[in-house]
Amino acid sequence: MRYDRVVFVCRDNSCLSMIAENVFIHRYEGEPLNVASRGIVVLFEVPCNPKAEEVLTRHGVEMVRKTCLEIRSGDITDSTLVIVLKESDRQKFLARFPYAQAFTLAWLAGEDTDVHDPYGGAEADYEQCYEDIDRMIGKAIPAIRDLIEDKRDLNSSELFEKEIMEEERKDDSFRM
Repeated sequence: MRYDRVVFVCRDNSCLSMIAENVFIHRYEGEPLNVASRGIVVLFEVPCNPKAEEVLTRHGVEMVRKTCLEIRSGDITDSTLVIVLKESDRQKFLARFPYAQAFTLAWLAGEDTDVHDPYGGAEADYEQCYEDIDRMIGKAIPAIRDLIEDKRDLNSSELFEKEIMEEERKDDSFRM
């Protein structure tokens, strides 16, 4: 097994990564894993966003932890798969932990758009966020399982090549 731990990361661990952690635990069937979520910047331990907790409860997803925690170097080892919810946060994460390998959930799910952060929005925004994360987790589970079982190696050059191809495709569609 290549990875035995999955850590979902977002800016402050109050909503996006917290929802992703709990949805993944709820949906994943496979080798036992240590699953967690963390934020890049968490000034002090605070409760998670109550609207995020409400939407999880409404969907029958039990929260394993209800406080926000900051990512620390001890959270990341060679056997930690880091999944970041937004590309901008992935860049911030890699600036802080350049030795880590991190992927966006959208990329693992084969989607082009990151999850929208509903912070400050209405209940419907949090519901849409949950639905997007649930859909992406469902689509990403085969790739995550392959990484965990060491059947697939997504190295940085492959990630970079995919990003270049996506940019070229966007440029081509803009020219049409």
